[in-house]
Amino acid sequence: MTLTQEQVQELKKQLSQQIQHLPPQQKEAAQKQIDSMSPEALEIMLKQQQTQGPSPKQGPQKTIFRMIVDGDITSTEVDRNKKALAVLDINPISKGHIIIIPKSPVSNAKDLPTTAFSLAKKLSKRIEKKLKAKSVEIQTETKFEETIVNLIPIYDKPLSIHSPRKQAPQEELEKTAELLRPMKKKKTTVIKKKKKTQETEILKLPKRIP
Repeated sequence: MTLTQEQVQELKKQLSQQIQHLPPQQKEAAQKQIDSMSPEALEIMLKQQQTQGPSPKQGPQKTIFRMIVDGDITSTEVDRNKKALAVLDINPISKGHIIIIPKSPVSNAKDLPTTAFSLAKKLSKRIEKKLKAKSVEIQTETKFEETIVNLIPIYDKPLSIHSPRKQAPQEELEKTAELLRPMKKKKTTVIKKKKKTQETEILKLPKRIP
């Protein structure tokens, strides 16, 4: 099933209606996420809703963050650990803006796994080194009833999660990700040198006849 342009617009309109109860700042961020969703992402979400059906026993629909973690929609991954996934924000505040998403949904900042912050600190150092940022703002944010961690590189002026955003082309995101991804360790083959042994020749003298 390929969605038409009219269907895409209608789905985005329906999603926008679902976020009207959010506070202004959260609603603005959620709206930007909805506006940036591709037709493919909307199609996947629609299929999931049709499969799950209207039964309340099926539980809530997946958020955009669950879809990223589960691989339902493509994202530009930078790094990960056992508890969290780090991807580039498609609407960054500055170059190298990363969001860290817990692999299990968290609704409160105090419940974020410590490994999410250790990943944040590691990536912050990498941003400063590879992207020449002066510093990195680490700020938590709650969107779609989930809490994530934002890494916002600072280059010349102070920024926060409320600063203006811009849409980044996928090609630009991929180039940035290549700089920030961990270097692959080269496999080295250790060749053991055999120790040379000196053989001592034993000369057998003929027995003397008395």
